[in-house]
Amino acid sequence: MTITRTTHRTVNFFYPFRLEGHDGLYSAGSYEVETLEELDIMAATRSYKKVECKMTVWSGSGKDLAEHTISVEPSILEAALMLDSDPMRDKERAHMIGKTEMDDEGNSTSSTTNGTDPDLASPQTQPDQRTH
Repeated sequence: MTITRTTHRTVNFFYPFRLEGHDGLYSAGSYEVETLEELDIMAATRSYKKVECKMTVWSGSGKDLAEHTISVEPSILEAALMLDSDPMRDKERAHMIGKTEMDDEGNSTSSTTNGTDPDLASPQTQPDQRTH
């Protein structure tokens, strides 16, 4: 028998981001995350290991705005949050979202945009889910 628990938290992305295993570019903003954790019976002290994260995302705009949940590996979500919060990784972040950047010599370089929306470069806030 496996003992599990579910935790809830809000994560904040300050820049647009991508998640490995999912198509699309997600807007900067606040996201609700539900994490399933299992009791680690091999640990010397009572501890839980993260098994799966479910993140609520919004798609569309205006009247076509729709909420859906995506399943994300905990390590992928943590890596995206670390990249987002590290000011020294601007080039890596720009490459991830397909934004034009400057190389070390000052020359303009361009990554493949894959149809990304340039308006996503500024932080935005997801709609508050509690008002529905």
